[in-house]
Amino acid sequence: MRIGILRTQVPFVNGGAERHAASLCAALNQYGHEAVEITLPFKWYPGKTLASNILAAKMLDLSEVEGVPVDMVIGLKFPAYLIPHPNKLFWIIHQHRQAYDQWKLGNSDLLHDDQGGALRQLIHEEDRLAFTQSPHPIYANSKNVAQRMQEFLGIASTALYHPPPLADLMRMGSYGDYLFAPGRINPSKRLELILRALAETRSKMRLVIAGVPENPAYQEKLYKMSLELGISSQVEWLGPVDDDTLLEKYAGAKAVVFVPQDEDYGYITLEAMLSAKPVITVSDAGGPLEFITHKENGLIADPTPRSLALAFNEVMEGGTDAEQMGLKGHTRYHALNIHWEHIVRTLTGHANSLPEESKLPLTASSATAEEAKEPEQRDPQDAAVEKLQAAIAPPPPPTGYPFKSITDVLSAYAFEELPKQIGKPETPVDPGLAGYLGAHWTRFETTLNMLQSTTPKRALDVGVFPPLVFQAMLANKFPDIEMCGLWEGPNPYRQHIESRSPSYPNFDIRLEPANSERDRWPYDDESFDLVTGMEILEHLALDPHFFFSEASRVLQPNGYLLLTTPNVVSHRGVWKMLNGIAPYSFGIFVPSGGVYGRHNREYAPPELVRLGEAAGFEMERLNTFDVYDRNVDPATAEMLESRGDDLTLRGETIFYLARKVGKPTTPPENFYHGNPVLMSAEFSHYDTEEKTGLTHLGLKNKSSAWWPIKGDRATCLLAEWIDPNGDLRHQHLFQPFTSPIGPNEMRDFSIRLLPADQNTASGLLRLHAFQQGVGVFTGSGRAAPITLPCTESAFLHLVRSVPTTSA
Repeated sequence: MRIGILRTQVPFVNGGAERHAASLCAALNQYGHEAVEITLPFKWYPGKTLASNILAAKMLDLSEVEGVPVDMVIGLKFPAYLIPHPNKLFWIIHQHRQAYDQWKLGNSDLLHDDQGGALRQLIHEEDRLAFTQSPHPIYANSKNVAQRMQEFLGIASTALYHPPPLADLMRMGSYGDYLFAPGRINPSKRLELILRALAETRSKMRLVIAGVPENPAYQEKLYKMSLELGISSQVEWLGPVDDDTLLEKYAGAKAVVFVPQDEDYGYITLEAMLSAKPVITVSDAGGPLEFITHKENGLIADPTPRSLALAFNEVMEGGTDAEQMGLKGHTRYHALNIHWEHIVRTLTGHANSLPEESKLPLTASSATAEEAKEPEQRDPQDAAVEKLQAAIAPPPPPTGYPFKSITDVLSAYAFEELPKQIGKPETPVDPGLAGYLGAHWTRFETTLNMLQSTTPKRALDVGVFPPLVFQAMLANKFPDIEMCGLWEGPNPYRQHIESRSPSYPNFDIRLEPANSERDRWPYDDESFDLVTGMEILEHLALDPHFFFSEASRVLQPNGYLLLTTPNVVSHRGVWKMLNGIAPYSFGIFVPSGGVYGRHNREYAPPELVRLGEAAGFEMERLNTFDVYDRNVDPATAEMLESRGDDLTLRGETIFYLARKVGKPTTPPENFYHGNPVLMSAEFSHYDTEEKTGLTHLGLKNKSSAWWPIKGDRATCLLAEWIDPNGDLRHQHLFQPFTSPIGPNEMRDFSIRLLPADQNTASGLLRLHAFQQGVGVFTGSGRAAPITLPCTESAFLHLVRSVPTTSA
């Protein structure tokens, strides 16, 4: 069909209504229609001009253009929707509110016009006449707008939700240290209320504001207010921003603040939900209240500075879990099924079928419950979503277990010993940390569930850190269990943790410091029957095979290894890659955390099986579950299901349980550059003969395998000479050994470092163990180099006299 979209254009203003019309036009064209926007300039003051605008709209003729009929027009905004047409459908964004709710509230500019009452009556009559003459049902863009039409005109309409313009680009990110307030800057958005609330908060929280002021004088008023309230250092004014910046600020916020007065719809609410951010709004906000449920996916405050400040405190100080609320909002958005295909079908009666790759992104689509999908055929994407969600749904909580939430665990134990010893009340767990632990509650329960068939007596948790919440859960699941931990703290850490009730056992634990992928774990062979590593594998940067091998060494025969780690090939990872986003579940850098603060490599489920088998493990269970976010992109689910994928391996988190049945061997093929098993060595310097310069050295093979001395991956030495100024000048590979070197074998060798002349400054010789074709052992962190005084002439003599690796 040829379709005209009727909207009003206020010169120099471009906001949500304008983007709504453009998106509708694009969707109609995408789904097989020919659509254009038809705009009518609008000025609503003085009253005489407003009346003239109404007349101008009614005098236009859009029944045909150049002799070609216009099949349909869709009216969006007053007064453009008054343009006559025999086949006109209304999808009302908003009427002229000055004649409706604003008049009722006493805020209408018509109240200051001598003819205001007559103009209001005229607008009501024209609207009522136009709506009742339409041959189609009346649609509104929200329930709030529909309720206004019913209240003031007695006209029934149906809410038809549509996605925000950036729906397919919105992304989830970290939960940062700022509140985000985007949108046009005008009095109806009530930024004054946000600023006054910020001034009443307890802490110096940050507020980031993005948007264009409709009136520069109003912006200046807000600047002055922030100075007078003493919060100017807490407020960042971004002004107009591009889409990339907007997406970035949504993704990194702790929460989104949106406090309009009786908003029609509000893209900001939906954009926040798509970014998995809780929305802080107010009880008279209008449109946002259709989507936000208090303490479910946001907070709803009274429209007062004090009440709003309390909501800010609750989110920013951890009283409410921002991540959990955000994820629930994300899930709710997709449950509403908001997408353009449904809208086109609803407004026009049909939407032409398109090749899958040419369809608009289906991140947004919806109807209310009354507007369910056509019953004659079930949407295959809905079926695929249900099938995938069923395959990766986490199991029920373990049986015989007393805790129902992270709050129960934190309440059951005193995780700090110091307050009791000094006679002071216990300090509450940091709200941010409590929020983090709460977000991982389902993962904790699922981890315990994986251990249902085991009866561990002595357990080692690798990568643990206080508060020892999971250990408390483990102690209640397995009475009398002895627990140890491995952490990266500089010192051993020991704690006696007491319960606050006789119903729960006390427990002791000692954490030993070690780098779990580089240092030998400080425990005897076969000293545990359970090793756990929860969300640690993805942080390793050098050698996961070492991690698995050490776990195998300290486990008793038939002991269990349980690992949890993000699944890089989850359905969400696939969706990210298809949308140009790195597939990591946590892909950001953490400068303050060093190399282990970030995810260095996330894994696919079969990779854990390969690593385990190479370390002597036999897989017992391999599952993937969505333990954080249950949302599934419909198109991705349909694609995975149509490929015949094993959907049970497409969940966001891998749970791997294996039993020790053998001993470690070599790492999996194609998993490493080089062989890390060989990269453990130790140099010894016995002596240097003063007169001859003959230096006696030793190199010990501290690995568990033989060192070859020829061919690929042969062990040899890299000699470097550093001049007296500290500059590296020469490098040379050489092979001082004549036969392979066995595990734990010390092999001695000698090199002649000529004595220095009295007038010759001495530099340094630095020797590294080196794997041929790979690099220095030093990079593995398990073989330090040795450094000796050496002149340049002595180094050159070494190069000439000792066989090279090619000999």
